[in-house]
Amino acid sequence: MLSAATAFAAPLRILTSDLPPLAIERTPAQPGALVEIVAELTRRAGIAATNEFVPWQRAVFVVGHLPRTALYPLTRTPEREKNFRWLAPLYREQFVFIAEAGGAELTDLAALKGSRIALLRGSTQWDNLKRLGYTQLIPTTSVQEGLRFVHEGMADAIYGDQAIVGHTARMLFPDKSWNASAAIVSTTTWLGGSLDLTEADAERFRQALEAMRADGTYARILRRYQLPR
Repeated sequence: MLSAATAFAAPLRILTSDLPPLAIERTPAQPGALVEIVAELTRRAGIAATNEFVPWQRAVFVVGHLPRTALYPLTRTPEREKNFRWLAPLYREQFVFIAEAGGAELTDLAALKGSRIALLRGSTQWDNLKRLGYTQLIPTTSVQEGLRFVHEGMADAIYGDQAIVGHTARMLFPDKSWNASAAIVSTTTWLGGSLDLTEADAERFRQALEAMRADGTYARILRRYQLPR
């Protein structure tokens, strides 16, 4: 771990959204797998940091415009490559369609292209789904809102990371059954920072992550939230 003398002079403002089980708002005893991983990364790198929960689209805007900021979980895409300092890969996401049992048929992806799909506002998957031919996309401010849209018949399915959407569906509607499609896209989600952060800063995060993987801390955190390692 780096000494305090090498740490940032001011706290790094790190943003995320309520995306259980990766980030869970208002539950400090169990804040989410990526919240714990990022907190340990900053500790080992000797970086003072704060963690804030804000709506996802606002988080992306803040880090794109304000210095000494970062956010997660951020999908790394060619369109975003030059807009952020990529600090550390955090988790492998599997994007799927999820619908209530007895609702939309998720095995026929061609037929699903005419269905109403709820999707988190600001997600990079928005353009990806459009390229794949899904035209009726309904923006949501949160995964919870998207699931309510499906439950109330305002959308036929929701699209997102299987761990996040599946976990939230079970918590929000414990008496309902939900079905998931096969994985449509698999991506690595990152801790991304504002461009005033340097490549040397990113190297500190990467070294901290390597150490966490080597001593088993990374796997232990994911296991605590029943996530694949």
